[in-house]
Amino acid sequence: MEASVDRIARPWGGRTPYGPHEPWPVRVDTHLAAGVDPARVQRWVRAASILHSDGDAMDIAVLDNRVVGVRGRADDRVNHGRLGPKDLFGWQANASPDRLTTPLIRRDGQLVACDWDTALDRIVTRSRDLLDERGPGSIGFYTSGQLFLEEYYTLAVLARAGIGTNHLDGNTRLCTATAAEALKESFGCDGQPGSYDDIDHADVIALFGHNIAETQPVQWMRILDRLEGTGPPRLVCVDPRPTQVARRAAVHLAPRVGTNVALLDALLHEIIRTDRVDHDFLAAHTVGFEELAARVQECTPAWAARICDVPAARIEEAAEVLGMADRLLSTVLQGVYQSHQATAAAVQVNNLHLVRGMLGRPAPASCR
Repeated sequence: MEASVDRIARPWGGRTPYGPHEPWPVRVDTHLAAGVDPARVQRWVRAASILHSDGDAMDIAVLDNRVVGVRGRADDRVNHGRLGPKDLFGWQANASPDRLTTPLIRRDGQLVACDWDTALDRIVTRSRDLLDERGPGSIGFYTSGQLFLEEYYTLAVLARAGIGTNHLDGNTRLCTATAAEALKESFGCDGQPGSYDDIDHADVIALFGHNIAETQPVQWMRILDRLEGTGPPRLVCVDPRPTQVARRAAVHLAPRVGTNVALLDALLHEIIRTDRVDHDFLAAHTVGFEELAARVQECTPAWAARICDVPAARIEEAAEVLGMADRLLSTVLQGVYQSHQATAAAVQVNNLHLVRGMLGRPAPASCR
């Protein structure tokens, strides 16, 4: 068990090294309020963090009907007991003395407290006025990406069926529209072909526009543990900034913003030129390889270097690492998904795996 960590100096906690094809060791992270001994906790309530996309499983410590801490859940498949800084410390907002406990409405330019009936009545009254005056299109919803499925369903019923507006959007689409569209273009459906468990087996991990150390700290803990164990994977980092991921990478490519497609075209060019291609896989499972090869034929590292401001030799080095991988795991996030030609860039990441025949490979029998 790992007790409270220094959220600034050691946000990823200590290391539990492990080797390829081994299960990720359990480490239960815990943080309790000052002066609260674990033996005093009256009950632990099962929950999951919704402060980020991982959904790390946790137990919430309750004492005298107050949240007094959290601990990771050892049997969870996502975090194996670990908790990131948001998980460990975010609960403190629940007991903050300046937390809002009543609704606020604006009167004479000032926000003042009121009861729930008053606040809801104002929302309903104003919404009815807008519907009567201007119709359903006058009302829009922009929502968080951290709700649960039942909450999204209820919201959709309210907006679409109840009010009838077409203006319903949220961070979920901003985050995942590119990913879903790229997956549909490549595979015909938007289901992810990989999982977090692939970290345990990969010998090369490529992170495209994904600062996983900050956006998914628990999964960065998993990668750090692999890096500290036997047979560590090699990292390829594509990010304009010198992030923590970049500092641990075997190859760091820092392209000019908006040039992801050119860089990926050059990586594919090199992999195809050096024939690090699984021709049997391509023949059995794909269409269009000849067209792809023709499109990237002139996209040499030297060509991409002039566009991306990445040295040609560095592109060649990254292509060699990707091309020599036996088990390649790639992750993609907002540096690609919310950038120029986002879907095209994400499709090219998918093509790297298709060209290399890296999809559908089973884990070793000992890990099943």
